[in-house]
Amino acid sequence: MNGWSRGKRIVLMVVVLVSGLACLGFAQDNKKMDSCTLLTKSEIQAALGQPVGDGALNTKANPLVGQPCEYKVGDYGAFSILVKTTGAGETADRVMAELKKQKIAVSEAAAIGESSFFSSPGYGMFQLNTFKGSRYLIITMMVPGAKDAVQKSAAEDLMRKALKKI
Repeated sequence: MNGWSRGKRIVLMVVVLVSGLACLGFAQDNKKMDSCTLLTKSEIQAALGQPVGDGALNTKANPLVGQPCEYKVGDYGAFSILVKTTGAGETADRVMAELKKQKIAVSEAAAIGESSFFSSPGYGMFQLNTFKGSRYLIITMMVPGAKDAVQKSAAEDLMRKALKKI
């Protein structure tokens, strides 16, 4: 075996090793997280000031989007949190633009994650959307009787807690 062949083999082995490590890192980052591990029932209850039921994954949700963890709030309110890996080209700006096209009100939320915004799909429901690295988190809530400012403040507090776990 001449020196040139040995050099090619070493370069090839290094390329394969680096590619394998890069794929392993992507696979680990891309693994699905259980949305129910991000917040506790007591954290949500403390933030909202209302009784909260146990959280459960929505197993009927689109598996390509992810499974939100859903909680009942009070007698007929709702809270959910979803964590997913961002899709190709999925950014806060693009999601905001798409929501605006659908005539859904959006407003920026400062100092949460890398990029965050609120959206208000209607019927007293609102969402806090946050991007951090390759993760996209969405808190959705509808708490009848609670003022918007209280819900937004609670969502921000809970999002910061959830971000610490990813």
